[in-house]
Amino acid sequence: AQANPRTVVVLMGGGAILCQPWQQRVAGLLLLWYPGQEGGSALADVLLGQVSPSGRLPFSIPTHADHLPPFAPRAPQITYDLWHGYRRLQRHHHPAAYPFGFGLSYGRFVLSEAALLHQGGQSVEVEVQVQVQVQNGGPMAAATVVQVYLEPPGLAVERPPRSLIAFQRVPLQAGESRRISLAVPLRRLAFFDEQRDGFVLEGGRHRLVLAQHSEDPGLACELELQAGWVGP
Repeated sequence: AQANPRTVVVLMGGGAILCQPWQQRVAGLLLLWYPGQEGGSALADVLLGQVSPSGRLPFSIPTHADHLPPFAPRAPQITYDLWHGYRRLQRHHHPAAYPFGFGLSYGRFVLSEAALLHQGGQSVEVEVQVQVQVQNGGPMAAATVVQVYLEPPGLAVERPPRSLIAFQRVPLQAGESRRISLAVPLRRLAFFDEQRDGFVLEGGRHRLVLAQHSEDPGLACELELQAGWVGP
């Protein structure tokens, strides 16, 4: 980094890699995963600007290893509950170094004009349609991943503050704008009731947030639902 301030560090691995102690010293990070024999060609295309990166993190990268669940490699049995990944970080109020769903692009994407279309009824087949305008204001073709997160009332049972319930990859040319619609079955808004052995809608105000990662404030739409049975 001292020799060249435009240094990009390429990370190869199969999971989260903590970079917090030194990430501010370099101009960029690129997570290459394990790309196979054509990985070098793909890497060159991205670094030289031939193709815009469009991948999104399938997990959160914490700022410190202490924020991860306990790890006991020699334990004969481990039980992990609901509180892992980005839900665990939210519950313990630990902002991620790189949140679930995060990713950079050579495009500049803007979300606007969010709206909900709710069909009547509360059966498993009924959907909520989440609509939003997506624009690429960047200089080249690129793709983004629009994500929809549920913020439930959380009064009937303890639930994560936010959970991913829908997403859609949207490729756009430079300057292109498109209105998209994401279908969200009501089942994805429900929680599992152990006593009734099935999924139940909680009554009250549900917020559906269109965002670019799990910690993005995004655009929120509100939906008022009555409590009801969804199904097994």
